[in-house]
Amino acid sequence: MRATRVVLNLAHPVSTRAPPALVYNLGISYAAKHSPPFVPPNAHPASGGFAGQPSKLGKWVDTMKALPAGRGELEPTKDEREAGKRELDLQIAVNKWGAGEDFFAVVSTDTFTHIAASDGVGGWAPQFDPSLYSQALMFHYAQALTASPSMAPWEALNRAYAAVEADDNVKAGSATAVGVSMGETGKGQAINLGDSGLTILRGGKAVFETLTQTHFFNCPYQLSKTPLTMRSPDLITDTPAQADKFEFDLEPGDVVLLYTDGLSDNLPAQRIPLLNAAVLQTLELEANADLSVEDKRAAHARLLADVLVAASRYGMCFTGEEDVSKGGAWKTPFEIEAKSHRRDFKGGKIDDVTVLAVTVAERLGA
Repeated sequence: MRATRVVLNLAHPVSTRAPPALVYNLGISYAAKHSPPFVPPNAHPASGGFAGQPSKLGKWVDTMKALPAGRGELEPTKDEREAGKRELDLQIAVNKWGAGEDFFAVVSTDTFTHIAASDGVGGWAPQFDPSLYSQALMFHYAQALTASPSMAPWEALNRAYAAVEADDNVKAGSATAVGVSMGETGKGQAINLGDSGLTILRGGKAVFETLTQTHFFNCPYQLSKTPLTMRSPDLITDTPAQADKFEFDLEPGDVVLLYTDGLSDNLPAQRIPLLNAAVLQTLELEANADLSVEDKRAAHARLLADVLVAASRYGMCFTGEEDVSKGGAWKTPFEIEAKSHRRDFKGGKIDDVTVLAVTVAERLGA
């Protein structure tokens, strides 16, 4: 739950040159709270939501889950054979445990790249499966953008919200939402409702970060669908109109990060640029000298998403009694926020976490 934002400096020298065509490399990593190490390896996964169902929505969820992704498990390998087996084991684990109550959307065309994430509110369980709302919201968001790739994220969210309200597959639920549109010219648009977030890195520094929207401690703004029998005057009923909207220009070298609060509640904002720098240093090691420029860009996005999920889950394991003076531990943002509200909470907050990382580069040969 962060309370700072630095606005992107959009001032550029006047130029008659057309902006370079940009390409976007995507890395995805996610891990459910109900997955190892927080449950035994032989435990049964929680509900997969619509995954595996023959409906259009279910098939789309399966398509998203089939995208290459990590879950924050960063283990060194000794040889290619071992690496191949680990990659297979990892994809099996990613598919088995899923994203929990989080979900995401990716829509890519020749001229636009759209990414989004949603965090289903767990308070609906056990009467209703919280993952259904977040998955359906992301599905309908993606459907809107697939039909009209130039559509702004706020219009896509409006349509997705209305579509979930009319979708009989979702009886009840609520979720946060954050989405970004990136055009080949570098024009970016974003929307954020709740406590998921967006950070943009430029030159190794965070130059933009969304503010969280909360009604009170640990209660973010959220889109909701409530059965008539459960409605009351005290019910939280947020709409896409209450979301923050942003427009910005992206440049080659920028890094765009989208995440749910499993990251922002457990990983201090100032650690993100440091982890990004560590990933870049790793890619420059002699062992990676054979990687092409394109390969390094792709690896940067993939590794950064995974490192951020790993660091977030590391923070979830904190008890609040760690010695932070040595640099290997920290006070989690959730603990700090709880203290500011006079709540007795220490350490990390075990939660689902989803990260989508995008590296921005000039199209080679453009």
